[in-house]
Amino acid sequence: MRRGRRKLVGFLRMLFLAGVLIGAALLSCLTAMRLAIRGSEVTVPDVVGRSLEEAGRRISSAQLVLKVRGQRFDDHVPPDGIITQSPAEGSRLKSQGTVKVLVSLGPRRIQVPDLRGKTLRAGRYQLLQRGLTPGFTATISSGGTEKELVLSQFPLPGEQESGSPSVNLLISAGPAPVAYLMPDLVGKRLGEVSRTLALWDIELGEVHYQSLPGLAAGTVLEHSPAAGDIVLEAGTVDFEVAR
Repeated sequence: MRRGRRKLVGFLRMLFLAGVLIGAALLSCLTAMRLAIRGSEVTVPDVVGRSLEEAGRRISSAQLVLKVRGQRFDDHVPPDGIITQSPAEGSRLKSQGTVKVLVSLGPRRIQVPDLRGKTLRAGRYQLLQRGLTPGFTATISSGGTEKELVLSQFPLPGEQESGSPSVNLLISAGPAPVAYLMPDLVGKRLGEVSRTLALWDIELGEVHYQSLPGLAAGTVLEHSPAAGDIVLEAGTVDFEVAR
């Protein structure tokens, strides 16, 4: 009976020792595998903002592979520069792992159309078709040019960066009106005066009457603009006339 118990105890001890040895061997194996894996990892360098050529050299020196995942326009990163990278700087990758980058095409450039000689309405429509916006609009009288024609523009026609998508326009207000020096019409008859004004293409404005003894009806007492002032073609002159 005792002999059988001693054999059982000895067998259990051997089984326990065998389990300890096997566990130690597995732990050692896992540790070795982890060290081996870590030993094959490298740190991802920073390539954002660098040229594609330089990024390729840095990635290759880190025993990694560069892959371009796309391109897009960017107002801040010059053409062929790296906009973003994945994984980010400082990440750990296995040797010969892939770093994906997005490459800049530089600022988007647009073709500014030539609007000179076009009507303001047609010019605005053409700008909107190109993805541009009408900017400031100024007008100036221009002899021999009909109203609302584009005389000049800024930026000038040609390729421009998208940073300034608006186009400022200088528009014709048509020929400048003819200006006359107002004569002294006081004491003249309103009928005679109105015929003279019609020859100048100036309209008769408001007429106010006053009763003044000794003056013939229709005599001009006062007018505005006054004598010596400038009156424009198609303008009006107001009168104060004797009743």
